[in-house]
Amino acid sequence: MAEFIRIDSNPVPPGGEAFDFRGADGGRLRAAAFPPDAAAGRAPKGCIVLLGGRSEFIEKYFEVVRDLQTRGFAVATFDWRGQGLSERLLPVREKGHILDFGVYRADLRLFTEEIARKRFGGPYVLLTHSMGGTPALQLLADGYDAFAAAVLCAPMTRLFRNPFKRAFAGALARAACGLGAARQPVLAVKEHSLQFEGNALTSDRARHDRFRLLQEAAPNAIIREPTYGWLKAASEAMADLHRPDRFARLKTPVLIVSAERDALVDSTDHPVLAARSPLIEHALIKGALHEILMERDEFRRAFWAAFDAFVEPRIVPAGGRLAAEA
Repeated sequence: MAEFIRIDSNPVPPGGEAFDFRGADGGRLRAAAFPPDAAAGRAPKGCIVLLGGRSEFIEKYFEVVRDLQTRGFAVATFDWRGQGLSERLLPVREKGHILDFGVYRADLRLFTEEIARKRFGGPYVLLTHSMGGTPALQLLADGYDAFAAAVLCAPMTRLFRNPFKRAFAGALARAACGLGAARQPVLAVKEHSLQFEGNALTSDRARHDRFRLLQEAAPNAIIREPTYGWLKAASEAMADLHRPDRFARLKTPVLIVSAERDALVDSTDHPVLAARSPLIEHALIKGALHEILMERDEFRRAFWAAFDAFVEPRIVPAGGRLAAEA
């Protein structure tokens, strides 16, 4: 039976339920569902499908869930394959491993169809962070149209700003996998979630400490270094997003939100991708580090202002009546 990881400083949002479901290939994935906050006094607006990044898990986003609930949204989310409290792909739990981001994409589509859409009324909006944005944007670019809008927060469309470093990382991953080392960890990857000083994730100490305490409370939810298999799969997925005419089948309005001081993904790539489709818009949160949703309040307010301005017009039909109210 699935449960939440509980610490005093991170209460479970109202009505939250944790449960397991079977992914696209039968693997066990942990999920959670949260109804709108009735105490907020707002009419239901629909459902947010919320996707975290690499090494994260559901509980890290409890504050974000509450932000969405008070806006009138239900929230459906899950731990990606191989991380959090979902089934792991290797005997060593701390390794972040995948061989094909198509697995993530298939799990996302199944979760949307079989969990989110069956539990909550629409319209449906996709909200992702970092790695979660990669398979999400691939799925949308395939022409998947279940979402009225998508907001991708600091999406992992490129890992390194330096093209030589990017090319070297891809070549190294291909070589390592070719030599049978796909399950071996990539060396010298800095872990930013354990120490606040010098971290590249957030400038908010309290939010940084909260995730550290969550990891201490549930060591079995942690992953650390990615494997060479993960790096190869990630490189291939990001390259896929840069193929000519990749967004020709895109039907969903997308907002890419970049962090100005992002040191983990190449935020300069975001406006380049946005220029490739009239359906993609771009916003920049000045001064923010990579984890915009875990940043200081001033940066989070800027994000939510961009989110509201983009999403609200796209979930209310011309007649002004929400599908969730029908």
